[in-house]
Amino acid sequence: MLQSVEKYLSSFQSDLATVAAEIETLQSRSTTMNEKLQNRKKVEKLLAPTVERLTIPPRVVKKISEGPVDDAYVQALEEMQRRSHALTNASDLKDVKAAQDLRPLLEGLADIVGDPAVVFPRPKVLTRIGC
Repeated sequence: MLQSVEKYLSSFQSDLATVAAEIETLQSRSTTMNEKLQNRKKVEKLLAPTVERLTIPPRVVKKISEGPVDDAYVQALEEMQRRSHALTNASDLKDVKAAQDLRPLLEGLADIVGDPAVVFPRPKVLTRIGC
C-alpha cells in the first residue's frame, strides 16, 4: 500500500513539474508577444503620419473613377489634387518606395479626369476646380 501511495505521489510530482514547465513556456511566450506588440505600437505611432500622407482613401478613388459628377466628386478631385501636390512637393518622400508606388496611381486618376471622354460631360465641374 505504501508503495502505491509513493508511486502515486511520484507521478503527481512529475505531472506538476510538467505543468510548471508549460506555465513557464507560456509566460515566456506571453512576454515575447507583449514586447512585439509594444514595438509594433511604437512603429505604428512613428509611421502613421507618413502613411496618412501617402494614402488615397478608396472612397476618393472610387468616386473619381466611377462616381457621378456632383459636389462629392469635386471634393474627391480636390482631395486627390491636395494629396498629389503634397506628394510631389515633399522632399522627404522622394526616396520612399511607397511614394514612388503611389505616383502612377495618381497619374492614372489624373488621366481618368483628363480623358476627353470623361471630361466632355463635366465641363462645369472641371471649371470649378481650375482645369
